[in-house]
Amino acid sequence: MAYPTTMNSTLSRRERNKLEKRQRLLAASLLLFREKGYAETKVADITKAAGVAKGTFFNYFPTKEEVLLALGEQMLGKLHQVEAKELFGQGLVQDKVKALFHSLASGLDEDRELLREMVYRGLRLPDLISKERTRLDFRAMLALLLQQGQRQGEVRKDIDVDFVADALFTLYFQQIVSWCSSDFSFSLQDRLDEVVDLIFDSVAVR
Repeated sequence: MAYPTTMNSTLSRRERNKLEKRQRLLAASLLLFREKGYAETKVADITKAAGVAKGTFFNYFPTKEEVLLALGEQMLGKLHQVEAKELFGQGLVQDKVKALFHSLASGLDEDRELLREMVYRGLRLPDLISKERTRLDFRAMLALLLQQGQRQGEVRKDIDVDFVADALFTLYFQQIVSWCSSDFSFSLQDRLDEVVDLIFDSVAVR
């Protein structure tokens, strides 16, 4: 029985090493994309900054665009960082949806140009949340908040919470695309608040 244990231990170390190298490549890519821009950054620049052989890059990412995709996942797939107990505690549901959007969009200002690059290359931002479960959890969390609003008398009971949750999900990403693609400077947080206010104005109990 000792042999399988040793093998499992070896595989575990390999997996940890692979994960560590992948994270080094991502961190180096993000730093260089911010400093030089995506177009001016070469794979050789990334591997040099990460301290790995050039061929190692392609063991993790078939193309440079795949790195951009992975970085997008990190930027936009932060649902696991949201504290559910705070989200579903006391308070107005409309404010909680705003807080959820603010939490998910936090830190995007620094990487607006990278997001613009993703949009320019035809990447759909919702698809950057690679795990289908994460996308479902985002919609489900919005639906649960709307149901809480119904119980608290804030949201009409005749509305389809799944439909409204899907609308909020879609509008969230539409505003990020509009914000990062626009030549005009406006506050993403303020725009997201306006979207939430618009939706809740249509579903609120009168």
